[in-house]
Amino acid sequence: MNLIKPIHAIICNPVLEDCSQVADTGIGGQPKTYINNAIQSIITIFFIFGLIYFIYHFILAAYKMIASQGDPKKYEEAQHALLYSIIGIGIIFSVFAILKLVGTIFGIQGLGDLSGISWPSL
Repeated sequence: MNLIKPIHAIICNPVLEDCSQVADTGIGGQPKTYINNAIQSIITIFFIFGLIYFIYHFILAAYKMIASQGDPKKYEEAQHALLYSIIGIGIIFSVFAILKLVGTIFGIQGLGDLSGISWPSL
């Protein structure tokens, strides 16, 4: 259910044919569809880079924790790095939850939608 009716501004070039008659591919088609796809792609790329960054720092912090060899200062630094990496991934997921909420409220298709990612399965 949309709480607020979506407002769509479709920008058409008067030299080109009517936007409603053109196919939904690329910029020459529906500009709204193109922008939605571009925003979804950008969000997906940030999500993937965020996950890679999290995995890298999580593994690095775990290695530092193992390699601390009982030194309390090194162990505490590794513990903080591990905590910060977990907090970071929590922030990434909360940003996408907020984007999904905003997309649902304003009726924006594809905002915070990660269905374009092919998730690995067994």
